[in-house]
Amino acid sequence: MSKTIVYDTLSIPDPSFIDDEVRMLGSWYGMSNVCVFPTKMSTPYNNQNSSGDNKTETNIIHLKHKTMLFDPKVRQLVNESSGLFQELQTNVDDPTKSTDALYYSRKYRAILSTCILAIERSNSDKSNEIYNQYKMLLHNLQLIWHLCEVLYLVTVPGDTILNNLLDWIKIHYENAENQASVITENKIAYLTDENVEEKFTFYWDTVIGLVLQGNIDTARMLLSNHSQSDTEPFIHAIKILKSMPTYSIYGGLPVAEYTSRFKGWQSSAKTKLECGVFLSDSNLNDVMKIICGDPDATSLIRSHCSTWFQFLVAQLIYTDPTVKKHSLSLYAHRSVAKYYEESEYNHMDTLALDLFDGDLEAFVKKLKSYPDSGWSSTHLTNLLHLCDKIEPEFNMSEEVENKNPNEQYLLDYGVFLMTHHSLWQAGVTYLDHCSAVGKGYLSVLLSKLEITSDLRVSKILHYATARRLHNVVSSVCKVKGMLCLQKSRIGEALCWAIRGQDSAFATHLGDLYLKNYVQSGYFANSDILDNLGSIVVTCDRFMFIGKYIEFLKKLTSGKEFNEAALLYIELLRSNICPEYFRLTLLMDVRLFVRDSKECYFNIADISLITMRLDDVIMVSNEECETADECFLNKVKDIRHAIAQLLSISLLKTKIV
Repeated sequence: MSKTIVYDTLSIPDPSFIDDEVRMLGSWYGMSNVCVFPTKMSTPYNNQNSSGDNKTETNIIHLKHKTMLFDPKVRQLVNESSGLFQELQTNVDDPTKSTDALYYSRKYRAILSTCILAIERSNSDKSNEIYNQYKMLLHNLQLIWHLCEVLYLVTVPGDTILNNLLDWIKIHYENAENQASVITENKIAYLTDENVEEKFTFYWDTVIGLVLQGNIDTARMLLSNHSQSDTEPFIHAIKILKSMPTYSIYGGLPVAEYTSRFKGWQSSAKTKLECGVFLSDSNLNDVMKIICGDPDATSLIRSHCSTWFQFLVAQLIYTDPTVKKHSLSLYAHRSVAKYYEESEYNHMDTLALDLFDGDLEAFVKKLKSYPDSGWSSTHLTNLLHLCDKIEPEFNMSEEVENKNPNEQYLLDYGVFLMTHHSLWQAGVTYLDHCSAVGKGYLSVLLSKLEITSDLRVSKILHYATARRLHNVVSSVCKVKGMLCLQKSRIGEALCWAIRGQDSAFATHLGDLYLKNYVQSGYFANSDILDNLGSIVVTCDRFMFIGKYIEFLKKLTSGKEFNEAALLYIELLRSNICPEYFRLTLLMDVRLFVRDSKECYFNIADISLITMRLDDVIMVSNEECETADECFLNKVKDIRHAIAQLLSISLLKTKIV
């Protein structure tokens, strides 16, 4: 375990900070961003002489911390853990599925191990300092996660915890076992007269390391290969190691009987030690001191343990092998005191002490500040929450939206992932499990995602539709529609308006279609306009366009003039025709003056047409003092058509 990382100092190239009276203020926003700005510190004298006209411009600077989770080599940690998290939440809601916390904890650790191996492969020569730091952070995280698993997720009969602690140490401190493998696999030393202890300078360090991890069988095997293994001191030592009683929580001796046997065995070994049986070899004598639990061996153990974690477990093997979990706190504080003063504790020290003290609340709070952008605090807290190891609510150290640490950490981590261009989909998974608050955040964040491709748009709309976030669907479709409109793709823009059910945007597009019709005499994108769908219900403009197109079709068919006339009068009566299009609509009355023998309107209909024409003329007079010649000609043509219709109608009435 390494000490806390000191990050590089960052210089902000802003002249505003040069002034001695200027101080830098800032605040965190999001998970990894800082907003800083220069602020001039006023004194009473400055306040009295200030004219109030100081309008000096200052910059607000946004600093974004480079997080390891966004590195391509570490990104698999986010993706794989997101899938596992989703599986766990799904199984919790399904009573037929297993939600064994220990099983999922080990899978999370397996993902961590895979990520560490990937970093090692890409940085085999250890030349990349950034990856070296990432590896150390992930290794320390794996160490502390495993400790939490051993103490709180593994069920141990009788709470005798030492065997599990030994497994924890052996997995994360493999140096002694690796060195033992090097010695035992080297056959040349055994086939020659060369002494093993002389060929391998780390021979005795390996033996002591194995003994400190309770790996007695391997230590005994190495002693058997020593050049002096047939001498009396080594024979006695090997015999003592072979007869060491072992405790098993499953089917072994009762604690009281095992303790009695262990003390008897240790007393016998201590007698031989005090008689000087092992003095002929100082290294062997040191090994026997450790096994006998000699207080004088404390400094020896300390020198062979790189961390107080190793020291704690090594001490317990030969002083209190049946230690209970509730007693670990005292031993842990004694062990860490051998290494540091309290003021020198680093983050890992305080996290481990909280676990040994049984203070999961403090542990969860401190884990939040581990430099992994909330990955560990989110997943481990969620795991502890689901197996009821922590209270659903407790007082958080900072101001948060709710007191539930599980939901708050999921919210923070989800928001953090939503800032990344490709990991935002994983962020959705976490926000989904933050009750109503998460849905609100998701609504805002999805609508703010940058639209870089049609594929991303389809994904955003898929997530929004599945969660019934209609405002997101409308917002994204409007943005996409506006982009199409900027490229003069009005048909595509209309498709997006229809998909987003955006009445306001659809009205704007409808106006464009109608104005284009006034100029060209035909509708573009007729295939889209023939299939408007439900937009005609929510948008008056397209309701009018739909009916107007239907009217034109009936009129041009030549066989449905009566139905066309009914639609025409309906359009005039409904008053949904936009003002700028009324004259164009009235011009269509000329199409009914084809046969002097047929009249498709009655007197009331003709009166309505006349009244609508008067309205158009009145509006035109209000807008401009003199009407243009084109307008007057159109009015003249409409009046002429009305007169013809009226004469035909009167003539037909007289004949009848």
